Amino acid sequence: MSKVGIVYGESSTDYFTFIVDPRNMPNFGEFVVVKNRNGDEVLAVVKGVRNINWLMGAGKGSYDYIEKTVNVFSKGVIDKSESIIASAKVLGVLKTKEDIERGNFEFRQIPNRVPIKPGEVVKLANDEDLKKIFSNGHIKIGRLLARENVEVGLDVNKLVSRHFAVLAVTGAGKSNTIAVLSKEIIDKTNGTIVILDPHGEYSTLSWRSSKVNPIKATIDPAKIKVSELATLLGVAENAALQRRFLSLAYYTVEWEAKKNSKILGGMAFVNALENKVEEWIRAYESKEKGEDVIIKYYDSQGKQLERKIQSRDLDSLIRLKDYLQELKTNFGEFIKLGNILSEIVPGMVNVIDLSGMEEDQMIALASYLLRGILKHRVQYMKAVRMNDSSKIRETREKFPALTKPILVIVEEAHIFAPREHKTQAAYWLGKIAREGRKFGIGLGIVSQRPKKLDDDILSQTNTKIILRLVEPHDQRYVQQASEQISEDLLIDIAALGIGEAVVVGFAIPLPAMVKIYNFKEEFNGYYGGGDIDIVKEWSEIEEESEITLEDLAGE
Repeated sequence: MSKVGIVYGESSTDYFTFIVDPRNMPNFGEFVVVKNRNGDEVLAVVKGVRNINWLMGAGKGSYDYIEKTVNVFSKGVIDKSESIIASAKVLGVLKTKEDIERGNFEFRQIPNRVPIKPGEVVKLANDEDLKKIFSNGHIKIGRLLARENVEVGLDVNKLVSRHFAVLAVTGAGKSNTIAVLSKEIIDKTNGTIVILDPHGEYSTLSWRSSKVNPIKATIDPAKIKVSELATLLGVAENAALQRRFLSLAYYTVEWEAKKNSKILGGMAFVNALENKVEEWIRAYESKEKGEDVIIKYYDSQGKQLERKIQSRDLDSLIRLKDYLQELKTNFGEFIKLGNILSEIVPGMVNVIDLSGMEEDQMIALASYLLRGILKHRVQYMKAVRMNDSSKIRETREKFPALTKPILVIVEEAHIFAPREHKTQAAYWLGKIAREGRKFGIGLGIVSQRPKKLDDDILSQTNTKIILRLVEPHDQRYVQQASEQISEDLLIDIAALGIGEAVVVGFAIPLPAMVKIYNFKEEFNGYYGGGDIDIVKEWSEIEEESEITLEDLAGE
């Protein structure tokens, strides 16, 4: 281990400062070791490096004085008056005194409870020791920013079961990070991943041995809850009467189909809803003066009931019919008979392309999907415990991916779980965040706007991969939602470059600054997204032949 300095000034169990050997100066973020007063070897990370010159200290004269000082004294004298002072944060005991005497150790996370002694020599940590700490995970996501030959691994059990978040500003490398994580999890653990992809960035995800299953987002209105259908249609939450009539029509169409032994779904179900609403509108519009209009409908249990239609109901029915027509016109390509859950393939990255949907439609589909994953996964595990062979066989045939643990990654998570109000998708995200661990459902949250993200869900993610966050409100919000983010880590986050991340939490032994692998370069991979080179595309436009007035006249 090369010597980089000597402990200097006040020190404690958590921090110390040291005067740096100018011939071997450590960089910000470098790992160093020093002995505490018990003789244990303590690991620390350099958090600051300051250059001080005693001849030219701040406030010691005017510009003319400093200029004269530089001219009068030789460079050697000035250099000898110079000191480099570094501060370091203690991460814990690397090797106990007994480990050092044995000459070998296995890394254990032992807190340092003894202060560092001034005068102790500070050395760079060995690469081999750092590899024992950071390189033992199931998957590798990059290299230590301070040591490019030390790979950083993550424990997939803890990453998935305890959930994670990837947070950054636009262009800092979120999509690249998700691509790396997905590739590593699939290749190294044969895991099953579902990505909710609002912008279609991952529909073209590929690498050498890629196992990617692109799924075009579709939904069967007959299979979703009435509240989800209301969201899909864009019916406001406070439009109680419209939602009530939607519920009446929904269950009436459903039970009429059952009683006639029909299977109704997809666009046929939407048409049936529209016809039922139209039937009720016409019944009111064709009534005689003073005549009461009574409609018959079914409730959720299949019981037939009656209701009187009044004048105030007509506007709600007409508006509801408009919503159904708009759904068919603007959203028809996404309506399909069947169950999107059955399209998820085990052992693959299943990318659900939501591009082209409005936010309300994305939320409705996400709610249905998350609810279905949790419901069928719980049912399967209960069936296994009860040795219910018929239920086990049914799940294996209909939803094979849900017979094994599954990781759901939600891109642009602030759309589905905004901080301002609770959506149906947020409800199921929160439920999975709280209960998913027991049933083998992992959650990955990805957002470029963390301050707009539901804080309850964010706080449930116990590993955070934080790329560059410039906005102070975002930084503070992330810190408030995580017990693991300290003040010094906030400083690290603000100083990150593109593709660099602070990784902290259950899946990594110690917080680390990591250079995430470049997915396209390291793995010969590809995914969509990224910035368009506007100037390049403009420059490639072929010049069109000049059109003259004579040409136009001749047409």
